[in-house]
Amino acid sequence: MRYSPLAPRPVPLSLRPLSLLVGVCVLSALGGCDVTIKDGDVSFNQLHGRATRELNQKYPLAAGGTVEIINANGPIEVTAGADGTVELVAVMEGRAMTDTRAKEILSEARIEESVTPEHIKLTTIRSQRNGGLEVSYKVTVPQNARVEMTGNNGTLKADGLRGHVKAMVMNGRLELTGLRGSVDAASVNGGVSAKMAEVTARVRLESTNGRVELEIPKETKATLNARAVNGGISVTGLSAQEASGRRIRNLESVLNGGGPEIDVRVTNGRITILGK
Repeated sequence: MRYSPLAPRPVPLSLRPLSLLVGVCVLSALGGCDVTIKDGDVSFNQLHGRATRELNQKYPLAAGGTVEIINANGPIEVTAGADGTVELVAVMEGRAMTDTRAKEILSEARIEESVTPEHIKLTTIRSQRNGGLEVSYKVTVPQNARVEMTGNNGTLKADGLRGHVKAMVMNGRLELTGLRGSVDAASVNGGVSAKMAEVTARVRLESTNGRVELEIPKETKATLNARAVNGGISVTGLSAQEASGRRIRNLESVLNGGGPEIDVRVTNGRITILGK
């Protein structure tokens, strides 16, 4: 096929991705365009606009009360503090092409507070088109408080608590340390790490597409049930029987005469249990 000297020639296939990159950068010149090319993959970072707001609050909580946190996007960290008081530090950040749009995103978001002496509930509220919002929660609660956390796209942490802990996360990790009460924790597309100071009640840990790591005192009295689908099970520092099975691995063992149930499940990952 012949082309006229005045007719635009087609862009070779090998050069079309580069042409697209140039076009995108020209269109977004006012907002800036950072393009990264690595191993054939192309990524853009155009969210240069930032706006932040911080919320600091204190709430009274009755003994054995519940603190519930629901975060649509971002991390949650809960630690043990003084009896009778819950302290909240929440940082809300809007991200967009410009600072003006980031401020608009921030203005459309809030933390909804539902407070009674027995139950404190904190929920991130944002509009459906508010994709550029991240909220980071840092909450201090009484040691014996019941804690429930639900999150997306961030790490959920709990440390030093004696009450019941329930934690569920999508696309994030769970990091639980120094716990002494019952635990119900699950992660999808992320790992679970639990270091128990003591096992006094049922502990349930579950991960889909992630690793589960459990550390317990070696003198723990418990009944251990572990199941791994497309993964393995390893136990170190405890007198437990060997896991059985191939694609689906199972382990059932009585530790030091038996006690509360420890139930560990994983799909597409590995279970590691350590006695210390």
